[in-house]
Amino acid sequence: MKAEHINPFIISVSKIMKDICMLDLKIGKPFIKDDKYEEDSSLIKLGIIGALKGEVVLNLHYETALAVISKMMMMPVAEIDAIGQSAISELGNMIAGNAATVFANNSIIIDITTPDYCTGKEYQTSSKQMFCIPFASDIGELSINVFIEE
Repeated sequence: MKAEHINPFIISVSKIMKDICMLDLKIGKPFIKDDKYEEDSSLIKLGIIGALKGEVVLNLHYETALAVISKMMMMPVAEIDAIGQSAISELGNMIAGNAATVFANNSIIIDITTPDYCTGKEYQTSSKQMFCIPFASDIGELSINVFIEE
């Protein structure tokens, strides 16, 4: 996995989480992982098409997802209902859209598919090896998991 294919996502997660949720993220050590997630994780999956092909999965622990949705909706949220799923899916859309802009500024034109929300229990695993960038914040952990066809 090339750094030029990963850095736009690191930049975008950090920027959008700061702008939308007022969170400063600390980047952890990236690693390669199987395309599997904890059952109670909240996942937003987006496809990448165009000059690059692949997928991105934003993975938030359930409690982190609740806190993020609460920040986005500016009120406490106790469960992830349809409105919460929509809000957090839009967060994934903003992150991927910002990454597409960073790619375009580097003359790599990509497009993203509509975000798909699911839990780790519902997620359809694959045999892909994902490049995982973990982040920590005051409200919990999240990660961005990227697969780019080489």
